[in-house]
Amino acid sequence: MNIRIVGYHIQLLKNKGSKERGENKLKYIALFITLLMMSMSSMATNKIYVTQAGASLVFDVLQDGDGNMIGNSTTASTSSGSATNFNIDQVGASNILTFDIDGDSFTGTFSTTGNSNNIDFNCDSGSSTSGCDSITASITFTGNSQDIDIDLANTSSKSADGSTVTITGASGTDSTVVSAAIDGTSAILTLTINGDSNNYLINIDDNGDVNGHTLIMTQTGITADVDVVQSGAYDNIATVTSTGDSQNIDINQTAGGTITLVTTGSTASAVKTVNINQTGHATFTASAGLDGAGGTYDIDQTASSAAMTFDVSGASAAVTANQTAAATLTLTQPGASANINVLQTAAATATLDLDGASGVYDIDQTNASTITLDQTGDNANFVISQAGGSGDIVTMTTNGASANVDIIQRD
Repeated sequence: MNIRIVGYHIQLLKNKGSKERGENKLKYIALFITLLMMSMSSMATNKIYVTQAGASLVFDVLQDGDGNMIGNSTTASTSSGSATNFNIDQVGASNILTFDIDGDSFTGTFSTTGNSNNIDFNCDSGSSTSGCDSITASITFTGNSQDIDIDLANTSSKSADGSTVTITGASGTDSTVVSAAIDGTSAILTLTINGDSNNYLINIDDNGDVNGHTLIMTQTGITADVDVVQSGAYDNIATVTSTGDSQNIDINQTAGGTITLVTTGSTASAVKTVNINQTGHATFTASAGLDGAGGTYDIDQTASSAAMTFDVSGASAAVTANQTAAATLTLTQPGASANINVLQTAAATATLDLDGASGVYDIDQTNASTITLDQTGDNANFVISQAGGSGDIVTMTTNGASANVDIIQRD
């Protein structure tokens, strides 16, 4: 069954008669949709195409069955007007929800239950008549192989200032792809997803305010791929908690930001790869732990001021930490056979607490820097170099047999 609701316009006029007629039209439209939904309740492959213009619309839909559609990949349902409210619930497999909105103060609740569903929610038509500010969207899904695509104001003529998006995947939502692009100041994106083999592509853009853009992400499950980009003229905030083995996490912040990262492996061989890149005023914190054997961690701060504080646990960890400009580094690393490389290219301070046998440590500082190092474990190898300024300081304590230490200091 094909249902097409096209071209209904809500006009907010000052005279009372026109207003009443508009309200009556809304009632008839709501009744029409309700009757159609009832007639479709026992059928599969139901389709709804909506083209709606006007403010203050409330739109409720329940589709039950497989292969249902609200819009599709080539013909999206559309809503143009401010202060609209959508509540859409799809139950079944291989359902599609494709909606384009154009208007501020949109509120939407989208829910899918079943496998292989697709949600494509956009506010990026490029129209100059309306914006995408103050959008509140909640997406909840249960089932495997979901495809979630959120795109708010990702054009030069749009902004999604003050928008809040929440995406929640229930336990067992495996093989899911989540893409979210938000362009606007003070945007907040919250993701909580539990499942294996999931992929996340997050992009939050435009100028922030004193609070910046905020990402709060909690990911549980093995074989996750997380890619986050935050940009703008002010501070951004990313808080990512990832639990499971075989994690691949990339976070890139430009123009300043704060990253808080916690990774925990469920087995002793919880291999993971973490790449952090920050520019501007940068802070990276993983004091609650980067946990898992065989992990590779690459943290790069190119900033006017930078700070790293992190705790890496697990054997055979490989850590590369690069900082430019005035920087501080605090690293705690319990675990054998670690490979730690630190490069600081301005007046910097490095404090390292290393506990594990057979570690290899290479620390390179320039321009009047300070190293404080405490190491426990046999067969440790150190190469420490300080150059390019007077007043370099190394304070080092080792506790273990067969250590090899090379220290070079040059003005």
